[in-house]
Amino acid sequence: MDQYTEDIGYIMWRVTNNWQKLMKAELREVDLTHVQFALLRSCHALNERESASGVTQIQIAHNSDIDPMMASEVLRTLEKKGYISRVPHPQDTRAKLISLTESGVAVMERASRIVMSADQMFFSKLGPDMHDFIARLKMLST
Repeated sequence: MDQYTEDIGYIMWRVTNNWQKLMKAELREVDLTHVQFALLRSCHALNERESASGVTQIQIAHNSDIDPMMASEVLRTLEKKGYISRVPHPQDTRAKLISLTESGVAVMERASRIVMSADQMFFSKLGPDMHDFIARLKMLST
């Protein structure tokens, strides 16, 4: 195994940590964690695609690639903050339909602008190679 292959995981870990620190600092402005933002964004996107009446917690967790138990905890926090509503599912008594409240949409949109700006700043260091880098990362994310 060459030096490049041995170091790539460590380098990726450091880059990810640096990116996560930036996201944490930037999202502090709207009092969200990155996971909270990801779930709000996922809930919003799914509701726009699937149904305006709400989507289930499991759908949101799977769409976000977040553990369902973690998603459950985070969604409870978002409900306490007033960003989502949870109502009983009409066909499945174990499930709740989740949708964003008006304040949830507002904070998600504001957070989206913050995240996009932070991503642009962070990844702009790649210069003209940024789009190729993103395409290559997508290959690894499936």
